[in-house]
Amino acid sequence: MSQIEFFTEEEYEPGRSTEEKVVIGSAIVGAVFGLLGLALYGSSPQLGGSVIILGLLIGVLPYGLLSFLKNRALKEMEDQFPSFLKDLAESKKGGMTIIQAFDSAKETDYGRLNGEVEKIHNQLSWGVPFPKVMERFSKRMSDSSVIQELVSILLQSFKSGGNITKTIESIADDATKLKETIQKKNSMVKQQIAIMYIIYLLFIGITIGLYFMMGQLMGLGSPGEGALGGLDFISGGEGGSTTPSFCGPNLDFSAPMCESAKVFGFVPENITETGFQTEYSQRYGYGNMAYYKSLLFLMLMIQGACTGAVAGQISSGTPSAGVKHALIMLPAAFAIFVTIVGGAGF
Repeated sequence: MSQIEFFTEEEYEPGRSTEEKVVIGSAIVGAVFGLLGLALYGSSPQLGGSVIILGLLIGVLPYGLLSFLKNRALKEMEDQFPSFLKDLAESKKGGMTIIQAFDSAKETDYGRLNGEVEKIHNQLSWGVPFPKVMERFSKRMSDSSVIQELVSILLQSFKSGGNITKTIESIADDATKLKETIQKKNSMVKQQIAIMYIIYLLFIGITIGLYFMMGQLMGLGSPGEGALGGLDFISGGEGGSTTPSFCGPNLDFSAPMCESAKVFGFVPENITETGFQTEYSQRYGYGNMAYYKSLLFLMLMIQGACTGAVAGQISSGTPSAGVKHALIMLPAAFAIFVTIVGGAGF
């Protein structure tokens, strides 16, 4: 199975890369689904909203997946780089030239690094000077500060006329020690990420508990007034039927929440047709119920996305690497919240 080539030099690659084509194509398809969802929203909010969400997923997920695959490939290459340098040093100690050393290394399996070794060997065979070849390699590895630093030391030694074999051996030893340090760091980071998952699950539980507490206090989704129904500054009147609704007219700030409730099924299906202003809706407090459900749901989604980004920054040094964590946290929060809270009060 062929792999997407992430590490290329733009000036030597005509047209757009496969990665760029996938991202642009998914963005276009996602936009088409978004427009289709907007067209369907007027006749069926739940269907139209679902199509819009599908469009967002189509537009965003490929980019997130490619970022995850690229970071994983880069990590594999960083893990194999010390072994490659050691083999290169051994070949040089055996009297091989640089080209012969790379020719020998080409026969060894270095995982994702194999393609780069072959590129370097081919360019050397074509007569491209060694410093220029390694500079190109360094540019392709611009996302890896580890490889860039090691290549920079190698080039400085080569240009200054130092003993290239000893330099490669020294760099290989340093890279091995660095790899061991990174492995220890990753072990500690995994513990921190596990704690972040646990904290997020606790946050989901607290959010669900908060909704049920508010439901009991304010009588959300029930004909009663709730525990606080007798307080005019809370209920706004003398009964559930006169309780003002956050989804009432001329309340623009809450409109997105009310519409989201229709999309995710946070209110009964008949409410999506009749709206929140009917006597039935006001008696059961469906307007306020829709608002608070959507607000708490939005909190969970934002928290999940931010937690995933922080986990990616901690583990891989870039927030985009947190996509894999967000793809676990967000669906889990969505499933738990919709299952437990979505139908509550119907």
